[in-house]
Amino acid sequence: MPSESVVLSKLDEVLAAADVTKKPWEKDEFIPNMDLARRLLEIPIKAGGAEEQQTGRVAKSLDAWIAFELRRAGFPLSAVWPRSEEPRVLPADLDPVVDKIDLALERLAQFEARLQKYEEEARAKGLKKPAPKLHELRPAIRRIGEALPGSTNATILGRFYAKQVDVVVSSWQRGPDVIISGKTQLSSYLKNMNNRYEEAVGEGKNLRDRYPLASMGFAHLVRSDIFDEEGAFEYLRNQLVRLRQPDGFFDATMLLVLDWDDKTKTLNPIQDPTRNLTATRFFTDIVNALLKYTPVGVHQNVREMKEGEPIGGPPTLDEGVSPEEAAAHDAGV
Repeated sequence: MPSESVVLSKLDEVLAAADVTKKPWEKDEFIPNMDLARRLLEIPIKAGGAEEQQTGRVAKSLDAWIAFELRRAGFPLSAVWPRSEEPRVLPADLDPVVDKIDLALERLAQFEARLQKYEEEARAKGLKKPAPKLHELRPAIRRIGEALPGSTNATILGRFYAKQVDVVVSSWQRGPDVIISGKTQLSSYLKNMNNRYEEAVGEGKNLRDRYPLASMGFAHLVRSDIFDEEGAFEYLRNQLVRLRQPDGFFDATMLLVLDWDDKTKTLNPIQDPTRNLTATRFFTDIVNALLKYTPVGVHQNVREMKEGEPIGGPPTLDEGVSPEEAAAHDAGV
């Protein structure tokens, strides 16, 4: 079974070519890039991931797309997990440390190049004493990076147990601000539906009790043959609506339907056939809940992406905090 890092690495090229800076809002609605979702999900389907659901390849493509849309919403790139590079989970507060490690390695490479040139000139002049070697320095710098608390998945503490979550926006200072669970179910719908619902209720209770002000979402992915199983789609639709507040624990829920040709494995445009569980409503609700739950001085990039520059400028977090300090806090650095 491929590791999560291997699964996500197969998506990196598609994600790198996608425009994360394009404003997602049209009036008061978040318009997600559904074609990007189709291309990301087609990768594991063409590789047989739909027949081997236990590998998690289809689910990881869903996670990667949701994380991309949250970056489009204006969240700091590194604060959204899974990140678009290794390590997939790393507190954004450590970005300056990672940058300094990369700078140290770059300057070491420059020095090694100058040192090599010096040795060549020295040998040409007949000098035999070798220059000092730096072979231990590069691994030592790399070990600093390896010691950072990075991971391949995000596990956060709930009220009852620690839970591996699929997509998170988090920082050391505030903890998780956005928590999203993604589920894929591509066969045996009615047979497993109650179990999935019980899992979602337990997960929602576990996380909501510990993070009452986190924006929480639940995304469910199925195949179009769900329509062939009498009553299955409506049963699932009803469950997902009930999972959403005010009756449930989640601020946003989404139901996407995939359809592909079994021979070519070509994925058709993704459907979100029920009006109250669309991708547009999901991301709109996630962001609106986040803005409702956090002070106005936090997540300024997200607020301005949705609402524009406030008249008179954005407020700072606290009296006496400069706009620069507030921006650094918002970015989690």
